[in-house]
Amino acid sequence: MASAAHVMTAALRTALRDSTVLLLTLLFLAMVLVAAYLGWSATRTVELIFAAAVVSMKAHGQVVPANPLNETSALALLRNMSIYVALLGALAAIVFGHLVIATDRKSGVLPLIASRPVTRTALAVGKLGAIAAAILGLTVFAAVVNAVTLLILPDLLMTPALWARLAAFYVASALYMLAFGCLGLVCATYCRSESLALLVPVTIWLTITFIVPQITANISPMAALNPLSATAALPEGTFFAVTSAVLGPLSLAEAYRSLSSELLQLAPDNLPHQSFGAALTTLCMAVVVLAAASILAITRFDASRSEFRD
Repeated sequence: MASAAHVMTAALRTALRDSTVLLLTLLFLAMVLVAAYLGWSATRTVELIFAAAVVSMKAHGQVVPANPLNETSALALLRNMSIYVALLGALAAIVFGHLVIATDRKSGVLPLIASRPVTRTALAVGKLGAIAAAILGLTVFAAVVNAVTLLILPDLLMTPALWARLAAFYVASALYMLAFGCLGLVCATYCRSESLALLVPVTIWLTITFIVPQITANISPMAALNPLSATAALPEGTFFAVTSAVLGPLSLAEAYRSLSSELLQLAPDNLPHQSFGAALTTLCMAVVVLAAASILAITRFDASRSEFRD
């Protein structure tokens, strides 16, 4: 465990010095703040309009309707967060997972590490721990910012059940990013070319995020990141029935959209959506399989042939 902790600390320190990781991380954190501000601004606007309407209606003896903010879930204000996680969070996780291995391969230190009393399992656990720690940091920051935003809006009613939904949403978001972080690590370990090691996971992300939804549910690329697209009805036709049955259970992006839509209560209950249990199973299985693949890739990696070809 001490060796794994040392590997994790070193990997975190090295990867966080990379300008690409810092840029994507800062961009994600900035968009979290923007999402919080937009949610606060929209809510304040509705509050001011409703307050002015109440004064006018009372002056004319009219019946005051219910506050429109009470007609929708308070968590609906965070609808943009699932888009930022699926876009910036996933890309940052891929780059970070890539760098925790690619940096060692480029510097040529893997043969030296292999000569030290550090087991391959400890090395793999340390690298995975670094990815998990970085993702946990991003997730906690976003969750705290969103929680503060919801607390400073007094007209929003946040019940314990809603707080539990918010926590579950960020657990799902962390798992989603962790899956892509592991994917970046696996590709960086197996690929002989550094450029290919980054191109492959990004291509996979693009495919499952934008192409698969078109094939399975006829969702346009512009709407692929929107969690409301998870409630769209399945198009008629044999083609979509077959592709949805075959690719649907394997579509990580669609599973995350369904979980986000359900946990943040972004759509009415009577609209169709993917089974919550099926979506959660898809997400958890992806994390387990990719984490296992990461450990297997590192434990079987030939340190004597670690250098990239390009």
